[in-house]
Amino acid sequence: MNGSNLHPWQVIRQEKNGSRYRIGRCATRSEAQRLVERLRAGAAASPPAHLDVDYLVERVEAGGRGRR
Repeated sequence: MNGSNLHPWQVIRQEKNGSRYRIGRCATRSEAQRLVERLRAGAAASPPAHLDVDYLVERVEAGGRGRR
């Protein structure tokens, strides 16, 4: 079975300059949203450079591409 079927939600780190990195994949949207909340909380306690990033939850499509 394809991994995207087991974990159809992904968490993306998006930087202000447009760079995007997949942080992880989750089985449910709520699980992915909890991960985003933890990442944002950690970033708030970090140096100011981390303020130039955001975290997004996207659904993984059948072809492996995600969307918001």
